[in-house]
Amino acid sequence: MTDRHEQPRREFLQHLMGAGVAIAGTGLLSGCAMATSSAATAGGPASPSAPETWDMSWTQRLARHRTAYDSPEVQDGAALGFADAMMTGYKATGVDESKVTAVIILRHAASVMTLNDAMWDRLALGERTKLKDPTTGETTRRNPFINYHKDDKHSAIDENSGIDTLMRRGAIILTCNRALTGVAYQLRKKEPQFTPETALAEIRRNVLPGVYVMPNGIFAVSAAQDAGCHYMRVLV
Repeated sequence: MTDRHEQPRREFLQHLMGAGVAIAGTGLLSGCAMATSSAATAGGPASPSAPETWDMSWTQRLARHRTAYDSPEVQDGAALGFADAMMTGYKATGVDESKVTAVIILRHAASVMTLNDAMWDRLALGERTKLKDPTTGETTRRNPFINYHKDDKHSAIDENSGIDTLMRRGAIILTCNRALTGVAYQLRKKEPQFTPETALAEIRRNVLPGVYVMPNGIFAVSAAQDAGCHYMRVLV
């Protein structure tokens, strides 16, 4: 193609890209790519500068039998049940759990599963996700995927499949920084004193201990496969 035609072509592509961003819109948990668009629309940086380094030490913790469970949606915590089933199955066939690693990638809408009770209450995430309190059956004001109690009649998890329990059993939890940026945008809407940077820092401060925050969820999926994990998309 000649230079005479190249400029109009570039302008046409730029127009299409701009239209795509406009169509994407905003909203809580609109996904990794759309969370970036939301922040930009709000006047924040499209790619948060903090943190500048990412903890990839989880790749050194992988055991011989390793599977990555890709969960972009909450789906009542199905990814946690999948991971528990895999670990329990290997144990039933005589393989010690120390030889098994479930890598659970909670990205896109599922990223809120990695936030603590305080943030679930603060942002009323139970109303947005339409999840029940494990004990009362009412709309939850806490993270229903941790701190299982045997008397909980409305729990989506059991004594083996909570996020905290799975991590104690050796599972690795990864989440998406771009999706958390979308949650930070919602925090700014509710508490306008935050800047894009401080809102994201506040969300990150409320991520469950032991969860690895990755630059984005798609990267987490790719990195897990690069590290030798089998891949399973969580569908129910």
